Amino acid sequence: MKNKLINAVVCDAREVTEQSLEGYDKVTVNAAVLITGKRARELFAKHHVTLNVASVADVPDGVEVKVVSGRHEIAAGTAGDGAFLIVNGKLIVEDGAMDDVKSYSRILVNGSAFMPMSCKGRLENVSVNGRTAYYPDGAAILDADTQIDGLFIARAAADSYYCPGRLFFLDTAMDADAVLKRGMRFSARTLIVAESLEKKLITAFDEGSKLIRVPDGASLIRGDLELKPKTIRKHGTKLCVCGDVRIGDGEALKALEYLYAGGTVSLDKALEDDFDELESEYEKLKLVDPAIGSISDRPAVKVGKATLSRFPNGVRIEDCAKVTLGEELSPDEIMDKLQIVDCAIVRCTVEQEEAVHMIAEDVARITTRNEDEDEDLTGGLFGKAGAEVINAVEYKL
Repeated sequence: MKNKLINAVVCDAREVTEQSLEGYDKVTVNAAVLITGKRARELFAKHHVTLNVASVADVPDGVEVKVVSGRHEIAAGTAGDGAFLIVNGKLIVEDGAMDDVKSYSRILVNGSAFMPMSCKGRLENVSVNGRTAYYPDGAAILDADTQIDGLFIARAAADSYYCPGRLFFLDTAMDADAVLKRGMRFSARTLIVAESLEKKLITAFDEGSKLIRVPDGASLIRGDLELKPKTIRKHGTKLCVCGDVRIGDGEALKALEYLYAGGTVSLDKALEDDFDELESEYEKLKLVDPAIGSISDRPAVKVGKATLSRFPNGVRIEDCAKVTLGEELSPDEIMDKLQIVDCAIVRCTVEQEEAVHMIAEDVARITTRNEDEDEDLTGGLFGKAGAEVINAVEYKL
């Protein structure tokens, strides 16, 4: 007898049989979506089946299941013919496609959905695990972080536009009168507008959009940015940055007049007073001590004496999935030299546990399990003796 472990985005269990389960001591299903039916539920109750799933969908036998990863659009004239649609990503319902959406037996979205305002409250067959946004009926949909400038207006084919992210109106030379004459409308989660354009175009903006005023002459920079003197020479002293901004150069900071950051501003602690003098708008501010080592955005990281010896002033570990502390680290070293922030799992010894609790911030789990137990905690992705492991995007049980 052995165990069976299934790791899948979607697991369809409607055709499960007695024979497929009875050969195992235990069957574990880790899935974002489990598709089941009456027979499957009865067999699961009879056998040792453990379900770790985000969503359970009860779908009758014979109903077609369609799984889409990424962006999926439903346009007018693309009926679903009673299928069950699962979208792992972004669903966009185009204007006039409400009846096509209703033609699906069910639609499950793990991510985000964008629909015309007329669909709000009228699609009982649609479930969204995430964010749902509604755009004005008849609007054309733009990509996030789109700049509306003179060239865009000259080429625009539609009179109404919706953006699920940010729209930038920074081109002060654009023909605002042409926008108003055509009766153009813009709706977005956030509108970033040059000061001199705000009064001219205010009637063209949807009142439900967040509006941020920026100085005339601001330059748009896509992606992340590390602020340097050459940045100022190339883009000027007024910046609109779509992503994160790293500021460690005092000369560049003093030359800057305005900063909009769509993400996090990571600022050297010594520059905090100078930054306070800057007119700015940002999502989050993170103070960084350059004398402290930094480890971030790792799926797994191990920290021992060798790491701490490279950074005498300590190490900050942030946004990592799993952090393992070397057994040789003393509780005093952990208290004095480690910062662990926004991490999912921290693995340590029993002797280290109290110190870890003292220095950890926003950590989901602190465990003292041994390696074998810890491997099982992560779902046994590498397998164990006597276990059958299946990793798949879609799997039929």
